[in-house]
Amino acid sequence: RAFLQGGTVAALTAAAYRRAYGANERIGVGLIGYGLVGQVHARHVMAQPDAQIVAVSDVYQPRLAAAAAAVGGSVAQHRDFRRLLDSKDVDALVVATPDHWHALMTMMGCAAGKDVYVEKPLNLFVREGRWMVDVARRFKRVVQVGTQARSGKHAQRAGEAIRAGKIGEIAGVEIIFCRNLSPGFGNPPDG
Repeated sequence: RAFLQGGTVAALTAAAYRRAYGANERIGVGLIGYGLVGQVHARHVMAQPDAQIVAVSDVYQPRLAAAAAAVGGSVAQHRDFRRLLDSKDVDALVVATPDHWHALMTMMGCAAGKDVYVEKPLNLFVREGRWMVDVARRFKRVVQVGTQARSGKHAQRAGEAIRAGKIGEIAGVEIIFCRNLSPGFGNPPDG
């Protein structure tokens, strides 16, 4: 619940938190990708008292500079995400990049000893997903996929209606994507 109420890093870093050296230690988070969704995640991480963005990565220099400015302080900046993975200060990653990078960055993050929060879609084909599970297990990493909309009240109500048989027998499902680019991006409408 804490994750869904605004803490991107809360659920993803349970294992990283257990590895923290003391009660005052913060979880070092590396943010890869500072587009629209990455900006939202950066705000959520910065709102967590037990987490701190210590490194940012984006291939587009203006976004990299914007990320560093938004995060403040002496945050490490990397155009090549692999340099971020090399950092001992990074305990966990937020991957908010174009879709085709999600699987590779997640697997490389796990192999580098980082816990990972990765945006949806997790993978582009089934075998890629299997590889991700195998790598996360091999390196004993926590991986969470950003499927917040499925946990929203609207989805809970729909699930309850389906389980109660209120809409009859389901013969098919059509998924319609729409993007609201307003400041509340990612928040589904009520109803």
